[in-house]
Amino acid sequence: MPSSDRFSDLRAVYVNCTLKPSPELSHTAGLMDVSTKIMRDNGVTVDEIRAVDHDIAPGVQPDMREHGWHNDDWPALAKRILAADILVVGTPIWLGDKSSICTRVIERLYALSGMLNDKGQSLYYGKVGGVIVTGNEDGIKHVAMNVLYSLQHLGYLIPPQADSGWIGEAGPGPS
Repeated sequence: MPSSDRFSDLRAVYVNCTLKPSPELSHTAGLMDVSTKIMRDNGVTVDEIRAVDHDIAPGVQPDMREHGWHNDDWPALAKRILAADILVVGTPIWLGDKSSICTRVIERLYALSGMLNDKGQSLYYGKVGGVIVTGNEDGIKHVAMNVLYSLQHLGYLIPPQADSGWIGEAGPGPS
């Protein structure tokens, strides 16, 4: 079997939690591109979401339109995420932690954590999670720990070394 077909039955979704709307340059997207290329080269179908480009209402319900919000793109995004076997969350570091957009995505994933699939298992049963972290300050391991803990708490499987990050030289810089 050619390596490009090796994992052709798998689907991955990458959720970029940058604060920068499209088409602004996102360093997080740049690092995620390295990972999505590896996936695609191995036959994995990849879906990419830039969360900030969508109107994701705050809250911990599956559809916040049923709880007072006029707009909520989350239900459509959740379908795309749930269709994937692999979820990779990408986030920049802000003030030593994941982005506010990342927090919102995780809160909305939590909203679905009590739901079951057709076999009576968690909707996330058998799905794998990972994280990609970027920034210009130290904290990759802290952010990865936070995101990966959150994903496993929801029911995602976290394999060894399920994180990747790039921050350049840590410490005071031009910003």
